[in-house]
Amino acid sequence: MTGQGDRFGVGRPIVRLIDVHKQYVMGHGPGRKGKGDGQPVVVHALRGVSVEFIQGEYVAIMGASGSGKSTMLNLLGCLDRPTSGQYFLGEQDVASLDDDELSEIRSSSIGFIFQSYNLIQQYTVLENILLPLTYQGTGELTEEDLERAVKLAQMVGLGERLDHRPNQLSGGQQQRVAIARSLINDPYIILADEATGNLDSITAGEIMAMLEKLNDAGKTIIMVTHEDDIAQHAKRIIRMKDGVVIEDGPSQRMLEHEREDRRVAAAARH
Repeated sequence: MTGQGDRFGVGRPIVRLIDVHKQYVMGHGPGRKGKGDGQPVVVHALRGVSVEFIQGEYVAIMGASGSGKSTMLNLLGCLDRPTSGQYFLGEQDVASLDDDELSEIRSSSIGFIFQSYNLIQQYTVLENILLPLTYQGTGELTEEDLERAVKLAQMVGLGERLDHRPNQLSGGQQQRVAIARSLINDPYIILADEATGNLDSITAGEIMAMLEKLNDAGKTIIMVTHEDDIAQHAKRIIRMKDGVVIEDGPSQRMLEHEREDRRVAAAARH
């Protein structure tokens, strides 16, 4: 499977955050009389984050509540803008775009997988998969679009359930719809936000296996999770605390693969 991001070439950054800060103003703190009439409370969610994501990577972002991981995912998904700094998607600095331009980037270049699936209950499986395309251009769907949606439904094992609605599907099946939907626009990157959070361990394993296959086929995946066993499916783990990156390196799975590769190479030499 290929994607739009392939034009950047293997080993080239597809996403770059450069000295990104994000601040939120959260109402007013207590005044002299403790009645909330003091100065606005400023929350520094990100404090000068600089990080790159390479085409074809599979990255997990981890951290406790308030660490900044969800804020980073929102920025990567063009759901929010940085207070300062730059965000390059490919060669475009999307931090400077207006709302309409950000919406176009989201619908054409980014695939989303959410913990709560975010399917439209009145829509069928096929209609939910096609949804991102309805926000592009004229919103009119072609025969080619329909064929692609059917193939994606088949790929995630729902080819026989095209006319079913979300309330007729299990949680795992709904997440499979979300995965197919995330691929319909052939995105640069797929962003997964706690994608297995509402699933039992067996179904979660099936979803993670599916994401691994997508990554093996060349898709760039960036996921947020608080679960170590889920993060180990990724090839790289970024850990955050208090709005900064405190650790960034290969996952245990990746280290084991590298050790095995060295062992095989050494055996071949002898």
